[in-house]
Amino acid sequence: MALSFGQAPFGLRELKITSQDGTGAIALPVALMLHFTERVQKEEFVAEGILVASRSFCIGLDWELEAGALDLAVYAKLTGRSAATAGSAPNRTVTLDGNTGIDFPYVRIYGRAVGDAGTDDVRIKIFKAKLSSIEGTLRNGQFWVTSCAGVGVPDLTFGVYEIVQDETAVAL
Repeated sequence: MALSFGQAPFGLRELKITSQDGTGAIALPVALMLHFTERVQKEEFVAEGILVASRSFCIGLDWELEAGALDLAVYAKLTGRSAATAGSAPNRTVTLDGNTGIDFPYVRIYGRAVGDAGTDDVRIKIFKAKLSSIEGTLRNGQFWVTSCAGVGVPDLTFGVYEIVQDETAVAL
């Protein structure tokens, strides 16, 4: 059985976030994982002890992503905070203050995997994502990995998400 283009995506090759309007793209360094699960509302109609009908439909999604390295510009974009750069090489610093009370903004999330032929790809876009958790660990003998999760809500223009299979690979 031959697969058509985009049917066998392999490995995450790019992961980016933007502001909710699609501007200000930032690539997540060392992209490791993008995962989403549709949130499904289900209703069943039972009468006289018999299942008469069932309805189920997508109302949003839950998402998770992981990326290697600690990029404070990405952290700031996801949390609505600012990452301030000071100094000049070789004595530069980047500082992010973890202030409370700032409402996390909606962002867009873009992911891309290359197909098994190497010339095709699959792109996923979550149109309106909000962060609900973010973490990383400093651990002896291991590199930092940023892990975060959140919810995707419907965008009135575009919906919840989009998956595109490209016969010819297209960078994000």
